[in-house]
Amino acid sequence: MKETSLKVSNIHVKAGKFRLKDISFEMKKSDYLVILGPTGCGKTVLLETLVGLREVTAGHVHLNGKEITALPPEQRRFGFAYQDSLLYPYMNVRDNILFGAKAMKRDREGAVLKRLEGTTQKMNIAHLLERYPRSLSGGEKQRVSLARAILLNPPLLLLDEPLSALDPKMRQSMQELLRDLHTSEQIGILHVTHDFNEALQLGTKVLVMEEGRVLQQGKPMEIFNKPGTLSMAHFLLVENIQEGEIIKERGLSYFRKKGNSLLLGPLNNHSTNSVPDRRKAYLVARSGNIRLTLPNELVEGPAPNRWLAEIVQKNLYHTHVDVLCNGCGYWQVAISISDWQRMGLEIGAPVCLSLKKEDLHIVEERNFK
Repeated sequence: MKETSLKVSNIHVKAGKFRLKDISFEMKKSDYLVILGPTGCGKTVLLETLVGLREVTAGHVHLNGKEITALPPEQRRFGFAYQDSLLYPYMNVRDNILFGAKAMKRDREGAVLKRLEGTTQKMNIAHLLERYPRSLSGGEKQRVSLARAILLNPPLLLLDEPLSALDPKMRQSMQELLRDLHTSEQIGILHVTHDFNEALQLGTKVLVMEEGRVLQQGKPMEIFNKPGTLSMAHFLLVENIQEGEIIKERGLSYFRKKGNSLLLGPLNNHSTNSVPDRRKAYLVARSGNIRLTLPNELVEGPAPNRWLAEIVQKNLYHTHVDVLCNGCGYWQVAISISDWQRMGLEIGAPVCLSLKKEDLHIVEERNFK
């Protein structure tokens, strides 16, 4: 248990009519764990449970090997920052940051005051100590809130959508600050959000929730390329979701797209080991995982699944081109600007699309009871 900062084992929680059901995960001090899911999936309820604001009806929570399931919030000593900074308007920045220390009668300790000085300098708010919250920007308020949360060196920092109210430029600045805090403070961070870009930018691990359950957990890119359910594929804005069925031939599984004869495979066993023959399923593919080539262009490496299509639309961005193609259905493909120019592509041009075997990810509709 020495390496594990937090261990949550099969917890159940009641919150009115809502339920958290059988939640389990672990995180180490070196982890930046992002809890991701749509509004209403239970992210904030889970966070409030961990901090001690909600009662666990079953299961256990351990911190550094010690059970804290029934401990009150003040004995858990977690740092906590909400979406709204929740600063006291009648206190200046200095007193807001020292509020927790004052409640513990530690606000005059030399070590705490030294920590205040170092933390505010690191977070670039030392010049704001005598100002009041009403005169601060949104980003400044969040920095003050974070400084308050980490002042007394908590064992874990819990963040409830801390960046959602910020403009894009300030959000990027705060992401850089959170990455720096995670590294320099050597503190585990558990960050709740519905923004999957935050999860990609910040998380070393991602835990996906749906309807009060843990649906999936793992490394960020694994989650985003291979979501566990159809609803999560939609939530994560996967560009290509094609309906079809699983066909099994000679011990191998293939995906056949609905409405045409496109057959893709063979599929990896882990995608279909519980899927009977001719079971309804969906192919989920990121636009960047589909390759676009000219029909007569040679493709290096093992022959991938390939089919002919025609370009019907393009959207040009400063980093890439999104190409919409019609061929055995509609497909969105992301290619570089240089490839678009090199191939001389235009609306109506015939192209060849292909998917590698490892990028054939299959999901089913899933309803929890």
